[in-house]
Amino acid sequence: MKIMGKDLFQVMLDPVMLVLLAASVTALALVIERFIYFRRNRCNTATGVRELRRQLSSGGLSAGLQWAQNQNSPMGRMFVQLLENATLDAEELADLSYSLIIDERIKFEHLLGGMGTLANAATLLGLLGTVTGLINSFNQISVTKQAGPDVVAGGIAVALLTTAWGLGIGIPTLFAYNYFNKKSSDLAMQLEAAADRVIVMLGRARSRAGSKAAETAPAPGPRPAEDTGWRF
Repeated sequence: MKIMGKDLFQVMLDPVMLVLLAASVTALALVIERFIYFRRNRCNTATGVRELRRQLSSGGLSAGLQWAQNQNSPMGRMFVQLLENATLDAEELADLSYSLIIDERIKFEHLLGGMGTLANAATLLGLLGTVTGLINSFNQISVTKQAGPDVVAGGIAVALLTTAWGLGIGIPTLFAYNYFNKKSSDLAMQLEAAADRVIVMLGRARSRAGSKAAETAPAPGPRPAEDTGWRF
C-alpha cells in the first residue's frame, strides 16, 4: 500500500505517527497492568464479612485475625488492621478504617491519571496529524504549481490516517479509563460498608464481653454507713 508514493511503513515513520505508536504501546501496557492488578485483588466484601463473623464466633479474635491475614486482598488487609486494633472505640476504628481505605484507593487509582491523559492526547495527536497532512497537501500544490485530486489526495490520505490512528487509540483507552475508575470507586465504597459492619461487630462483641465480666464479678460487700451529720 502506497500513500503519496510512500510505503505504509514509510508513512508510519512520520513524527506524529511515531508518537501515536508510542502512545498506543503505553496505553496497552497501562490497561493490561490495571487489569492484572484488579484481577489479583478482587474480593467479595459481603462474603468476607459473613466469613469473618463466623470465624470470630467459632474461634474468637485470634481465629478471625488468622483468617484475615490469609486473604491477599484490600479487604483482608483492612480486616487485619481493624482486628489488631479491636480495643479502640468505634469512633477511633472508623477513623482508622477511613485512612486505610484512602491508602487502598491510592493503589486502585495508580496509573489511571496517565491512562486518561493518553486517551485525550491520542485524539489531539490525531488532529495534529490531520493538520500537518493538510499542510503537506497544500505545500504540494505550491511546489508542483498544479491543483487537482492527484496532488492533494496523498496528503489528505495521510491526514485521515493519523486521525483514524489517534481515534483508534483514544476511544478504547477512554473506555478502559472509565471502567477502571468506576471499579475503583465501587471497590472503595464496598470497603467502607464492610468496615462499618466489622466495627459494629467488634462493638457488640466488646459489649457482650463486658456484660459477662460484670455477671461473673463477685458481689460487693456492704457499704459503710454514711455520716449524715451537719458540718459547717
